[in-house]
Parts: sequence; structure tokens; C-alpha cells
Amino acid sequence: MSRFFILRVLYTQPMHGYEIARTVAEVTRGCCTPTEGTIYPVLREFEEGGYVTSAIEIAGGRERKVYTLTPKGQEAFRVAVDAWREVTNYILEAIEMSCCSVKTSSCCGVSASDSPEKTAGQGSNTASQAQDNQRTIDIEFLYLDLDACTRCQGTGRNLEEALNEVAGVLEATGVKVNLKKIHVQTEEQALALGFVSSPTIRINGQDIQLDVRESLCESCGDLCGEDVDCRVWVYQGKEYTEAPKGMIIEAILKHIYGGGMEAPAERKAPKELPDNLKRFFAAKRKKEENTAGSKGKQSAEDCCCGISPLSRCCD
Repeated sequence: MSRFFILRVLYTQPMHGYEIARTVAEVTRGCCTPTEGTIYPVLREFEEGGYVTSAIEIAGGRERKVYTLTPKGQEAFRVAVDAWREVTNYILEAIEMSCCSVKTSSCCGVSASDSPEKTAGQGSNTASQAQDNQRTIDIEFLYLDLDACTRCQGTGRNLEEALNEVAGVLEATGVKVNLKKIHVQTEEQALALGFVSSPTIRINGQDIQLDVRESLCESCGDLCGEDVDCRVWVYQGKEYTEAPKGMIIEAILKHIYGGGMEAPAERKAPKELPDNLKRFFAAKRKKEENTAGSKGKQSAEDCCCGISPLSRCCD
């Protein structure tokens, strides 16, 4: 169990030994609290096996060893999740078979004298309570365009893949994801949503990258007929025009296991949109008006006398 939870906390971010022990205790609500005599031999074993690497850093004038999970360690954790999920099912099944075989005692919290109808009702209530107690996170994907903008398309695709990759971890830890995709189509909608750059990913109302950077987006420029900037993402010291899958996975796991499961703070809508978005919506609106005007003109030209085909001169 200690090995599993050590892998789990390191899966979110690098930590030093004391921090690992403290986080494991927090995650398991004190059920698993590894001591120094337990944790360091395991970390040494992981390092020798290539599951973690370590580096010395200076903090407060003191040296401490920080451990980082390697790709081999990340894969080991994912395999362990699958294994524990399977084992847990067998354990629960064995417990249920064992307690239900004793007819004279209470079974799963229900007296043997209770009627089948009452037992069924209590089982339904238990399932309902379990569902109510399930932890949830709300993920919002806000974008300007998915038909032409390659940055929105790529970020949306990476978000879907990231959720698929962490699905097993989320299921094993009882976390449900509510994904909402929002097409921001007007300035009023953007203001109400507090939308300042496209695309944006929020977890429980928090942007996964608070530092907003942008660069010229040719596809959105073609869409609205004006030079427009779209978001760039900074991950591990590099810039990306699409939110990297690894960055999204880290944000999800840190939010769940790093104490971000509380209700999101109320978001204050900005008083006005950034100039970049104003320019985008204005150019898009103008282009749509020009297109509509061209269609109307063409329709009129197709009629005799340039008048409605319903007029008498067209008989």
C-alpha cells in the first residue's frame, strides 16, 4: 500500500521525502502514514529500479533530496491502478459473500430479520448516498472556433486524450468529471464568461495557466479577415500553440490531489474585453455583414428589373 501511494503522490509532481510522507497521509486521510524508516528504503528501491530519479536542492540553507517519477515510474503507477482496481473488486466480493453467509447476524448493516423490501430500499439509499458523496470536477473548454482554428482544434483534441488517459485514475479514486465545451460567439457572452483568450481550459473555474500569452493565429485571421492573436501555452520551459496533453494531465491531477477540490471562488467578470477579442468580433461581424450583403445583392440581380420576383413586372 505504501509503495502504491508513494507512486501516486509522485505522479502529480516531484517531492522530497518528508513532503511525500505528509501528502500520502493527507490523501489517505491518515489510513496510510509511512514513517522515515518505511519511505526512504522504498524510494531507494524505486531509484535503483529506474522508477524515480533524485536531485539535491537547497531550501532555507539546507540540502534536501527531491524525487521525480520517471516515465517508467509513471507507467508503473498506471499498471498498479489497474491491478488494485481488479483486486479491490475481488475483496469487496469476498466480503459480501462472507457477511451474507451468516444468516443470524446483520449483513452489510441490515438485520437478517429485515424484509427483502426493506433491504432493497436501504441498498438503494446507500447507492444514492454514495453517488451524492462522489467528488466531481468541472472542466470547461472555451473556444472561438472549431471549424477553422487549428489551435482550438488541437487543444480540444488534447483535452479529450488527456481525459481518456487519466480516466482509470479518476475512476479508481472516485472522481467524476463534468466536461463542458463552450463556443464563445459574442462579446456579451465573452464578458459574462470572463473569457480573455482563446482557447481556454478551466478546472472548477480556474484557468490551468494563469499567465496568458498570445501570438498571431493565421487560421483565425482567415476566419474573420483581420490579424488576430490566439493563445500559446508554456509548458516545461517551451511554448506550444496547442495546450500539451501532459500539461492538461498534470493540471487535472494537481487539482484533485493538490487540495483543489473545494468549490471554486466566484469569478469576477472583466469590465471590458481585451483589444484582441474586440478586434476579432468586430472583424467577424463585418465579414458576416459583407457576406450577407453580397448574397442579397446577388439575389436581387437574379430577379428581372432588380425587383422581387413576386412583382407584376416579372410575370
